[in-house]
Amino acid sequence: MKKLLICILCFAVTQSYAQVRVGLEGSFSSLNFWQSQGYSGLPSGVNTWAINGFQGGVVVEYDLGHTGLILQPALLYAENGSHLGNRQGFPGTGGATIGFSNTEIRLYSVRVPVNLLYKWDFNKVRILAGLGPYIAKHVSGTEKGYYEAYYLDGSGDYVTIKPRIDNKVDFSSGTSNSTQGVTKIAPYDIGMDGEVGVQYKKFQFWVNYSRGFTRLYHTSYVNAGNSFWNFTLAYMIFGHDIKPKL
Repeated sequence: MKKLLICILCFAVTQSYAQVRVGLEGSFSSLNFWQSQGYSGLPSGVNTWAINGFQGGVVVEYDLGHTGLILQPALLYAENGSHLGNRQGFPGTGGATIGFSNTEIRLYSVRVPVNLLYKWDFNKVRILAGLGPYIAKHVSGTEKGYYEAYYLDGSGDYVTIKPRIDNKVDFSSGTSNSTQGVTKIAPYDIGMDGEVGVQYKKFQFWVNYSRGFTRLYHTSYVNAGNSFWNFTLAYMIFGHDIKPKL
């Protein structure tokens, strides 16, 4: 009886191991913020441009039987952010008038995506496609750049100045104003991933689009959150695929 139980346990462990693959992945990322009006009836006054970033970590794949479906969780260290050009919403600053601010926000987080994928076999190549949720915890971040302001000097001429902005992100809710040294970002981000990719032997390459649902950044005129693309290369260290039973 003991030998039978040991054999059953060994078989179960072997079968589970056969269905699991573990690998390392790294991504080049194109990062940006979506935005919406934060003050009803007025334009946001903020332009956004994409910046380059990265993510990397450990990915695990688990075959859900012989169905062709794969559960793909990962543990990643990731960068997010955006280039912001803000034109309004600044409080008074003595005798100077602020025209705009030009900054980059860079956020660093631990992200856990869990995607459900389907794979199609084409000879030695497999096509992967799927989607799933992610959650991220921000651990550090900065907002850097400058703002432009002008004032009248003693002779009645306008003088333009460009003070630097170098803010450490405060991970809390509330209103941000970069020119006053205040950059507040929500500590957590929740969103969805969608990805398509190709696998050859132990190598995988996929393209992933992610959209955060969390309002990360808020000023008097705008709400903003994560919107980014990842171009990922992965190498599966151990494990192998099982073929679907048609």
